Amino acid sequence: MDHLVAAMAFKAAGGDPKRVKYVAYDAGGKAMAGMLSGETQVLSTGFSEALALKNAGEVRILAMTGPERSPAAADVPTLKELGYDAEFTNWRGFFGAPGLTDAQADEYAAVLEKMYGTDEWVEVRDRNGWTEIFKPRAEFVTFLEGQEQEVGGLMKELGFLR
Repeated sequence: MDHLVAAMAFKAAGGDPKRVKYVAYDAGGKAMAGMLSGETQVLSTGFSEALALKNAGEVRILAMTGPERSPAAADVPTLKELGYDAEFTNWRGFFGAPGLTDAQADEYAAVLEKMYGTDEWVEVRDRNGWTEIFKPRAEFVTFLEGQEQEVGGLMKELGFLR
């Protein structure tokens, strides 16, 4: 996904997203090592992955793609603040097996919603610079449909999809 986020940002800045040279790595740590060694000039990766190295003075985070600045790095501007009409939040989802009943799914959603309201979650979220985007059940499905449209459109433009 990182290559699509980089292409999205490049396009928002007026560049041709097809000109972004993407170097694939097996994991975020290897990608960061590639940038630190000079193999690549910039890196698109998860914010929390870069945050520890920023705090150690090893990298400079140029911008974040979230909707607003993170309290974990208040000096890092968003793409929108820099004048680029692009936004992407790295998200994770919880998915159930096809036989999961609506009652069971509701129960899982209630447990997750309760967890998101705890002080412990807030502490972990803020420490890692994560954006709070909890969307239960139907709201998450709508969100995924929007992501499919947005990311799918960019993938078509880049020639990954027909």
